Amino acid sequence: MDPQSEVHVSENRELDGSSEVRNGNVSGRIEAFNGLAEGHNFSGDLKSKRVHYADLPSFKISELTKLGNLENASSHSLFSAVNRILDECIEKSNQDIPQRVASVLKLVVQEIEQRVSKQADNMKKQSNMYKSREDRYHTKIRALETLATGTTEENKVVMNQLQQMKIEKTKIEEKKKLEEQDSIKLRKEKAICENKVLSLNEELNLAKKSYKENLFHLEAKAEESKEKLQKKILELESLLTDSRKKIKELEDFSESKFVRWKRKEQEYRHFIDSQFGSLQELRLTSESIKQEVSKINNTYAEEFYHFGLNLQGLIDAAQNYHSVLEENRKLYNEVQDLKGNIRVYCRIRPFLSGQNGRQTTIQYISDNGELVVINPSKPGKDSHRLFKFNKVFGPAATQEDVFRDTQPLIRSVLDGYNVCIFAYGQTGSGKTYTMSGPNASSVADWGVNYRALNDLFNISQNDIAPLHMRLGFKWLKYIMNKCETYSALTVLRRDILSELLC
Repeated sequence: MDPQSEVHVSENRELDGSSEVRNGNVSGRIEAFNGLAEGHNFSGDLKSKRVHYADLPSFKISELTKLGNLENASSHSLFSAVNRILDECIEKSNQDIPQRVASVLKLVVQEIEQRVSKQADNMKKQSNMYKSREDRYHTKIRALETLATGTTEENKVVMNQLQQMKIEKTKIEEKKKLEEQDSIKLRKEKAICENKVLSLNEELNLAKKSYKENLFHLEAKAEESKEKLQKKILELESLLTDSRKKIKELEDFSESKFVRWKRKEQEYRHFIDSQFGSLQELRLTSESIKQEVSKINNTYAEEFYHFGLNLQGLIDAAQNYHSVLEENRKLYNEVQDLKGNIRVYCRIRPFLSGQNGRQTTIQYISDNGELVVINPSKPGKDSHRLFKFNKVFGPAATQEDVFRDTQPLIRSVLDGYNVCIFAYGQTGSGKTYTMSGPNASSVADWGVNYRALNDLFNISQNDIAPLHMRLGFKWLKYIMNKCETYSALTVLRRDILSELLC
């Protein structure tokens, strides 16, 4: 073997050794850069992170908190731990990151930054070493090209090795650029995440504070309104009891006063009758007692004087009697106002002749004005309906029973009150029967209209009503005519009014 071939073989061996060393270093660095690139890509999709690190070994967070374990752990394991912590935080998105987890993340990030800086320094050293080796390889290649006498296969191997070295060099440079870009992105994303966490914590604290303030204000308002309502209820109840007591006292007082004045009136009348009898006896016996004329005249004058005084007392009593009656009327009208200005009565018409076999829809009639009606066409709860009135007159109620409840309102007309009494219902329900009656010639069949007029005229004939109240009867008749004309115009609306009873 000649010296050129020995040099060529030694050069080849040196090239092979250097290529093996270089290939080994490059493959290790490529794996490290891949891990760093994949680990620093935190802004990517979380699902892709789970795919990259699903097969990595698991480390406990408590073990990673020790500095020695963080330095000895691989980059893959550190990134896997960070991803698991982030996944748990995402699953608990509405909760804050615990202090222990935050400290672990800080240690892991610091370790990653140290390793990245070390890798960057190593990359710079290796790139310089690669450049020197490349220059040395270029000189050797030029020497080999001049001294090349080998076969074409060896030349091809050398060319392939050179080409592979160039490709690996370009890959290393590209990976270095990607690593620098990823590190910049990672720092930016870290700052953005920290800002977001701070802003979210501030918003959460503000929301909690506003919610607590609103809750406190609402509770205070509810308590105040509750106290006000309770006070109002107590005041109204006390006013109601006081008004009831006053009404009862006034009724008792008026009744006792009326009885007292009635008794006094009878006493005065008896006294006047006795005085007139004594005068008659004096006239009959005047001739027999002429000797006592002077004495009798004196006694007569005295008695006449006393009679005048008694007569004046009777006049005053009569005037007071009218004032008492007027006061009683006012009290009576106040009682009627307390009972209610608007009253609604219901009168149930009995079956007509030939309708006794039909089934009634009235189930229950109470004394306090409640009426329960059954509708057989509707099943269940809808078949029963409850109505509330001031009073319900059953089929056996008479005309006198109906008028007795309206009589107090009718007599209030004499005291200047406006009173309106009308009947409504469907055709054939008994409106005319109740208001006018079936037969005007029979007093027992009179309706509300005839009985009201009869009662008012009786009061006026007994000189109970004053003069200006007598003029009110003409106005009442005029109003009744107006009502009759209006009722003739509203005959077509009876069906609509009848729906109120359904």
